Amino acid sequence: MMDESVKKAEFGLSESTDYKKTFFEAYPELEGKVVVHHAVEQQVLTRYPGIVTEQEIHSLENLRGIANESNSDLHLSKIRKEWNRFYKSNPKPAKEQLLKKAAEIDLKFGQLFNPPRR
Repeated sequence: MMDESVKKAEFGLSESTDYKKTFFEAYPELEGKVVVHHAVEQQVLTRYPGIVTEQEIHSLENLRGIANESNSDLHLSKIRKEWNRFYKSNPKPAKEQLLKKAAEIDLKFGQLFNPPRR
């Protein structure tokens, strides 16, 4: 069960698909220090067409910063495995299920994000 004090994962609406620009405009001090990660992954757009829009996927609310030195282990391995398990067990998820999974990942790894998500 998720702690109620944990930030819920949510989508906003981005005016741009340039998600890196969106993130670094909000957090200019992190440019060059983090890799920008989508909490609900971009592949959801093609894996589950029509559930999430590009404006939602690329919104600041759906973006996370992962330190350059942590990216391989955290983003490309641990978070990747979390989403692979989700995709395997949820062939037709609702938007709320995607956000719930993103919130679970935030709870599990959010202290490692920059800015932190816990």
